Amino acid sequence: MLVLLFILLIAADIGFALECRTDCRAGPYDFGRTFNIPDGACPQRRSGDACSIDIELDYHSASYNVKFSTLMLSRDSVYIGAGPYLSYSIGYQCSKSIDCVISYARNRVTEMIHRNYSARIIYDEIAPIIKNPLRNGSIQCYNMRKEAIVCASDSTCHLDYDQRENKFRSRGCNLGREPSVFAYDGGSYLSIKIGCNRDLCNNEETFSQIKNVLSTYGLTDGNGRRIAKGNKQMVSLLLMSFTLIFFIFYFF
Repeated sequence: MLVLLFILLIAADIGFALECRTDCRAGPYDFGRTFNIPDGACPQRRSGDACSIDIELDYHSASYNVKFSTLMLSRDSVYIGAGPYLSYSIGYQCSKSIDCVISYARNRVTEMIHRNYSARIIYDEIAPIIKNPLRNGSIQCYNMRKEAIVCASDSTCHLDYDQRENKFRSRGCNLGREPSVFAYDGGSYLSIKIGCNRDLCNNEETFSQIKNVLSTYGLTDGNGRRIAKGNKQMVSLLLMSFTLIFFIFYFF
């Protein structure tokens, strides 16, 4: 009986694996185009416990890309930079059925396009906080001990703030002259990274101001959490196993 149970559990685990689309990128598509995979596109398949999809929406160019894989984690991220650029990326996993990510992508792309974020308006709100257009030469920045240090002319001040722990993960100089904002929410890890080129700009006040702008324009909620909520929808293998055990003992 135990041997039979073991064999059936293994069979259930094997049968649960999905044939996922993988190693394929679809797009770029204009925002006016509904997401659909052209006939014959993305034929690659790989067996996995969950299928993954990455949706990248570029609001500055009104276009989006979709990438299929079995490796990506569920997370949301937002990048804002000069140009202006505004990119919202959503990672999603599911194991409900073959191509369960397709229906998610269709619904999520439509919903995110209707948000109609303006890259120009949002960047113009952020730029005075992080950018000094008259900068010439080196810059002063805070380090992790909140000491003022001098950073080279080809560097910006940098901060990485862990919103779950409410503390800086890193702070100091960062190579690169162009200020930017990057917000990441992976569920268990929540971070906002800021590059700025104003003297001593990598501080709590700058973080608070940027967090408020992201929330005001609906890129995050008031706690800095993701809006799109790219997450997992997983069928519980443990639940399947318990059901199988009950079936065996009930009928045998």
